[in-house]
Amino acid sequence: MPHLDRDSFIALLDRLGDPDEAEALASAREIDRRVRDSGMTWNELLVPPPGAVGDDYHGAFTDDDPLEIGPVRRPGGYPDDLTLIEELLSHDTLSPGTRQELLDFKSDIAEGEFTDMDSKYLRDLHARLGRQARRSA
Repeated sequence: MPHLDRDSFIALLDRLGDPDEAEALASAREIDRRVRDSGMTWNELLVPPPGAVGDDYHGAFTDDDPLEIGPVRRPGGYPDDLTLIEELLSHDTLSPGTRQELLDFKSDIAEGEFTDMDSKYLRDLHARLGRQARRSA
């Protein structure tokens, strides 16, 4: 399956968050084309990792699926992430959905449910919004 070689497929997935809408859309269409050309379905392509499938698995991942490896919470918590959240919440250009997501992250941190994956997403969002702000300035 040359169209689904891992490195080029991941490179396309990385471009889905590109601030240039045309670039992100072109990447999405290329991903879709490659999956269709391979003859695979998304369900076949997105096979859960070993051990993630239990008796109650029905083909859809939820926040409760055991996909994380290692500790859910870093020792010492996420103080830098709280700072990033507050900085992002100060932006007046946030969509209501993004604002709510950030507030949910604050709750997750307080409840001990904030993960390393959440932290990476938050840092990527902060970097992306920072790039957009610099471009529009």
